[in-house]
Amino acid sequence: MGGMVLKVLILGGTSFLGPHLVQELQQNGHEVTIFTRGNQRVELSQVEQLHGDRDGNLESLKGRNWDAVIDTSGYLPRVVRDSSEILAASAKHYTFISSISVYRDFQEQKIDESYPLAKLDDEDNEEITDKTYGALKAACEQVALNYFANRCLIIRPGLIVGPLDPTDRFSYWPIRIKKGGEVLAPGSPTQLLQFIDVRDLAHWIVAMVEQRATGIYHATGPADPLTFEELLHACQTASGTQSDLTWASEDFLINHNIQDWTELPLWLSSRRNMPGFLNVNVDKAVQAGLKFRPLSETLNAILDWDERRGKKERIGLDPEKEQTLLNLWKEEVNHS
Repeated sequence: MGGMVLKVLILGGTSFLGPHLVQELQQNGHEVTIFTRGNQRVELSQVEQLHGDRDGNLESLKGRNWDAVIDTSGYLPRVVRDSSEILAASAKHYTFISSISVYRDFQEQKIDESYPLAKLDDEDNEEITDKTYGALKAACEQVALNYFANRCLIIRPGLIVGPLDPTDRFSYWPIRIKKGGEVLAPGSPTQLLQFIDVRDLAHWIVAMVEQRATGIYHATGPADPLTFEELLHACQTASGTQSDLTWASEDFLINHNIQDWTELPLWLSSRRNMPGFLNVNVDKAVQAGLKFRPLSETLNAILDWDERRGKKERIGLDPEKEQTLLNLWKEEVNHS
């Protein structure tokens, strides 16, 4: 399908990955339609917008044909089934954006796409929580495969980062380090990290859609192993401000009830028992053309975007709490 203009439907398309996919598709000359509830104001030029709701109002999808569908907003199997009922006959290719959270556990390092999937204890459970999210996504994948069989592409991204990220799960670090001063760093400096720049992800997904690729792929980076310490040093370089890293032990942070992943993003405490979560095997995607930009580009783009967005409330450690913890940690180190 190289060189062909494709009619592409994006289910979702207004937040984070969506706008980057739209931009990438348009740069390649494709015609883009997005299906959304119309709640978020979007500045997307030359994009057809269909309004509806995946949970009950799919009328605007009927009677249309698409070369490709990219589903960025499927979280419940029933909802994916409802749209697939309509799209199976009218779309030539279907890409489902899943998650590496689909696995039963993360007891092993470098797990690949064939690792056992999580299952719901109760198949009728539609409440999305930390515990059910992965199993629900795995069930959604199965629905997509049932309807689109040999024309289905399943992408399992890791942590997606970069401009427009609404979560701050990654952005916290470059933004915090840019403020300077003493920075509380969590756990082990050698903890491995994986994440992917949303622009690299969008670029690769579109290339895969153009090839009508099928199968299941992890999509996360970087190409070479990266430690927490290396990330924070790269943040120091990108921010150009003077900051000092103080690494506090996992035991200390747990004793003070600090939440991993939310208060101190990217830190996964051993209590979660997910040692392989940030170290999955990405060979298959890399062989299929997934490429990663330099980390400095991602960090600079996040800092530029952060200055423009003017958002005030963020996840991460409250500055006063951080200072209190730094003082307590020093006392503990001095007494030991």
